[in-house]
Amino acid sequence: MVGYKLGATGQLCWQYMLPLLQARAVTSCPCALQITVQVPEDASGCVVVKLEPSTEAATHLQLADVILEVEGVPIAADETIQFRDDERVDYSHLISLKHVGDTLNLKILRQGKVADVSFQLQKQQHLVGILHEVDCLPSYYITGGLVFAPLSLPCMEAVYGSRKWRTLAPVSVLQAFVQQRTSPTQQVVILVQVLSHEINHGYKYNVLPVETFNGIPVHNLAHLAAMVDACSDPYLNFGLEGGRFITLDKQQVSEHTPHILKINNIPSDRSEDLLGEAAAAAAAAGAEAAATATAAAAAGAGGGGAAASNGSPAEGS
Repeated sequence: MVGYKLGATGQLCWQYMLPLLQARAVTSCPCALQITVQVPEDASGCVVVKLEPSTEAATHLQLADVILEVEGVPIAADETIQFRDDERVDYSHLISLKHVGDTLNLKILRQGKVADVSFQLQKQQHLVGILHEVDCLPSYYITGGLVFAPLSLPCMEAVYGSRKWRTLAPVSVLQAFVQQRTSPTQQVVILVQVLSHEINHGYKYNVLPVETFNGIPVHNLAHLAAMVDACSDPYLNFGLEGGRFITLDKQQVSEHTPHILKINNIPSDRSEDLLGEAAAAAAAAGAEAAATATAAAAAGAGGGGAAASNGSPAEGS
């Protein structure tokens, strides 16, 4: 959850709350915001401006809700709560005392009415795996010499080194580390490297997010592997971040991939997690998510066209 801290003084701050509250930035806030969200002049709180859809908070809170109290303790205009006799600390301290599975109790103001809200804190669903064998395992898929893998911290440390990956990794890759999943099966799939061969000659990309395959959004690695396996088109088109793309001949890929694996001493074109029912389920979830994303994009494009057609007359008419 992201929110603005709002007090009688008009101070404003946004922070994340999943499950911890961490202040990020402070700036001046017009008092008109207090009027808009119907906060009394002598009250203070945190205005919710973003909710991660996959979290428990999203089922109990709404945008523009104002959090007035955390665990019965009011939030002051200077973003603090009473700590000891003459000491005050940031109200995120109350959240930091909680653990996964604990219940968080809030008093909120919604459309001018005060209400109590409680929900259970859950483990953060990071988009990118952080800990080996905890939220990520080694996984790969190879076709036509292109090596694909889910983005993870262990993967970046293996590619760049544990001390240098933060300075060497592309910005688009670094941004994914602060994002949350929108579904349990979502992954950021990256092209790790290209195993040189005549069928992929000229492509020297590495560590780039894979956005589409033959125009279809890629949801996870199992989804990508399933689409490549089922492809009946003569060419395989991989859309990469930044408008880059790789196009390979499907027949050449089928003929030469076994040889590419052999000369690089790789026993299989995919890791074990991409085999069996779990992989099929992940691929199916990816296909459903991709279809939803495609439909939403088409609806958005249609709405934009309608808005343009219903707008003011063109200049010169």
